[in-house]
Amino acid sequence: MSEATGTEMMAKGSRVTDGFDLYFGPVHPGSGNFGVKLTVEGERIVAARSDPGYLHRGFEKLMEYRTPIQNAVLSDRLCILESLNWNLVHAEAVDRLCGTEVPERAQCIRVIMAEFSRIQSHIIWYGVLSKGLGFDTGFKVAFGYRDYVLDLFEFVTGGRVYPAGYICPGGVRRDFPEGTRRRIEDLLVTMEKMTRGFEAYDSNTIAARCRGIGVLALDDALRLGATGPVLRACGLAADVRRDAPYEIYGELDFEVPVREEGDAFARSIIRKREIEESIKIIRQALARLPAETLPPVKPKVAGKIPEGEVYVRNEIARGEAAVYMRSTGEAEPYRCKIRGPDLLHMIPVLEHLLVGAEVADVPAIYWSLNICPADMDR
Repeated sequence: MSEATGTEMMAKGSRVTDGFDLYFGPVHPGSGNFGVKLTVEGERIVAARSDPGYLHRGFEKLMEYRTPIQNAVLSDRLCILESLNWNLVHAEAVDRLCGTEVPERAQCIRVIMAEFSRIQSHIIWYGVLSKGLGFDTGFKVAFGYRDYVLDLFEFVTGGRVYPAGYICPGGVRRDFPEGTRRRIEDLLVTMEKMTRGFEAYDSNTIAARCRGIGVLALDDALRLGATGPVLRACGLAADVRRDAPYEIYGELDFEVPVREEGDAFARSIIRKREIEESIKIIRQALARLPAETLPPVKPKVAGKIPEGEVYVRNEIARGEAAVYMRSTGEAEPYRCKIRGPDLLHMIPVLEHLLVGAEVADVPAIYWSLNICPADMDR
C-alpha cells in the first residue's frame, strides 16, 4: 500500500516523520472522551501520547464547601466502578481527624462491603477486557454475575451502583438488614462458581491474546508509579491492607497474589486470584461480626471538624488510593486532596507499554491496566 493510499484510508490522518497519526478512542463517552494518540510505522507503535479529554468535575474543591456527611455521598462518584472503596477511604480520613472510634461491627461491615466492591470491580474489568479482545461471551457472563453483587448492594444500601455514602464517617449509615448474612453466604458460593467459569475460558481466549503482551519490568513499574495489581504482576507483593492494615484487615488471614511476568496475562491472573482472596476475607469478616446491632449513624451536618491534618491510604481494586484532609476547625474541610491510582497508570505506564506494541494489541494492553478515567480527572 502506498503512503498516499494509506493516508486516505485513515481519514487523511496527518503524517508524522515516518509514520501516521492514529487515534485510539474515545473508549467510552463517560470517560471524558479519553483516547491515545498513536504514531505508527506499519502496524507497530513508535510513540504514544495519552489524551485525557475533559471530565473534570471539581470534586476536591466541592468537598471544601460541604460537610463530611455530604462528602460521603460525593465520594460515591470518585469512581463509579468501586464506590464503596472510595466511601471507605474518605470516611477513614474524617474519622481520624475527629478521633472517632468506629464500632467493631461497623468495621466488619465496612470490610465486607469494600471487598464486594473489589469483586464487582474486577468482574467489570473481566467483562470489558473480554469485549476489547472480541470475546463477547466473556463480557455477557461477567456482567450477568455482576448483577448478583449489585442485588446485594441494593438490599443493603438502597443503591445498586451509587450507595449514597453507605460507608460514612462514624461507621455505616445503617446496620445490615435482616437476612443479609444468608444473602452473603449464597452470593459467595455464586462467586466461586463464577471464578471456575473464568478459568475455563482462559486457555483459548484471554491467554492467547494477553500472554507476552504489554510487559512491564519491575524497575519501570516503580519508576512510573504503578500500584495495585499492575505492580504485583511485576513481582512486588505490595498491598496496603497487609503492609499498613486498617479496619480489621490486620486480624485477617489472606494472601497477596504476585506474578513475575509483568505482562497483560499476569495482570489478569492477579485480579482473578484477588477475587478468591476477597471471598476468604469476607467469610472471615462475616464470622467475626459481633452480634450487637448498630444504631443508625446520626450525621452532625453542622458540627465542627477538629483542627488538624491527616493522610489516609487504602488498597482499592486498582491500586493505592489516598485522601489528604486538613481542617481549620470549621464544619467543612479546609483542604481535600485525593490521590487515585489511575493517573499514573493511564498516562506514564500506558504510554510506556504501548511503544513497540502492535496496533492490534492496544485494547489488550489498555484494559489490562483496568483504568478508571473518572478517578484520573476529578
